[in-house]
Amino acid sequence: MPELDQIDTKILRQLQENADIPNAELADRIGLSPSACLRRVAKLRQSGVIRKTVAVIDPAQVGRPLGAVINLEFHRHGNQFRQDFIRKVRKLDAVRQCHVVTGEVTGVMILQMRDMAEYTALCETLFDADDNIVWYRTYIITETLKDEFGPAI
Repeated sequence: MPELDQIDTKILRQLQENADIPNAELADRIGLSPSACLRRVAKLRQSGVIRKTVAVIDPAQVGRPLGAVINLEFHRHGNQFRQDFIRKVRKLDAVRQCHVVTGEVTGVMILQMRDMAEYTALCETLFDADDNIVWYRTYIITETLKDEFGPAI
């Protein structure tokens, strides 16, 4: 794990807020010269601290207003038993995040869908046709109170 100093942390906070910020403006906010700031950002990318730069898109504006959180339980927990499920999850655009977790459930998924018809079809494909899924519970998102990406720095 790379050592991050206070300047790296300041850079990361700014980029989490707005990754499109021009380098000169970022440098000014951090208190560095533009060339030093550019080197630091490049180093953060090269070391893998910054994995990628993406656009955060409003799901409703692109026809995917229906959000859901799904908890699920596998019958058998070994990776070999989940391969079919993993392949399906990686192919489905509606699945935005999928995590294997500890606790009362095996997995947690975050989905963004067009409508309930897409949700129903997804459940048939992912859960109902998979003998290794014991159960799943869906929680439809009615209001988003906070929607931040990446870790707190």
